[in-house]
Amino acid sequence: MNTALQAYFGLDFRLAFRDRLVLVFTLGLPALMYGFFGMMYGHATYGEQAVSYYDEYTPSFIGLILLNVALMNVGPVLVIYKEMGLFRRLLVTPLDMSAVWLSAISRAFVIFMIGFVEMMLVGWYMFHQLPRTSLLELTSAIVVCAFALFSMGFLIGAFFKTANAAFNAGTFIFQPMLLLSGASIPLDQLPAIVQKLSLLVPMTHAVEVLRLGWRGEYFTPAGLQPTLVLLALGLVCALVARRAFRWSAA
Repeated sequence: MNTALQAYFGLDFRLAFRDRLVLVFTLGLPALMYGFFGMMYGHATYGEQAVSYYDEYTPSFIGLILLNVALMNVGPVLVIYKEMGLFRRLLVTPLDMSAVWLSAISRAFVIFMIGFVEMMLVGWYMFHQLPRTSLLELTSAIVVCAFALFSMGFLIGAFFKTANAAFNAGTFIFQPMLLLSGASIPLDQLPAIVQKLSLLVPMTHAVEVLRLGWRGEYFTPAGLQPTLVLLALGLVCALVARRAFRWSAA
């Protein structure tokens, strides 16, 4: 890693972690929702196999942390940097869009890991359980989902010129992702037409991948299709964002 890239990474992390309100909203909301629903439905079971709330919805909330970081941190922070004029200064450096994307994704993953550990602690406190699956499978599932969702967040940051617009867009996108993906409401309880529409929601595939990883079934044929969908989404978002990105909010 060259000196210029190291300097940008350091600056990016310092600026992103300086806004405490954004971090509290990004990290606190999913854990609070997880604990709240856990108190309400912690003793419920799901499906014919009577899967516990912990095993059914912990992977869903892992996905919600990823989604929350993507929509409420990755995109808006990029727009804030535009408004600050940071990217205009980078035009005289050897850094290009690849460095900005890599730094944004790396920062987002660090923030996600903080939220992930936080939620694991809540799960252990409430249910006295920790993940029992293969670490390799769970990590692989998380990385695939992170690539897709964080790239989507980067695309939002590439398109919008004001932080308020980026936050509003993120909030608008978050709601259908939450309701139609099976992350909060079981898909089999939704009308048939809504279940079909849910296949168009990227978060549906992320939830499926994370649940497979959580159960130790990710490296099976069942994981192939949702993984390909997420990888294609991430690649398309990254490529479109690279072409659409403007270094200034003006």
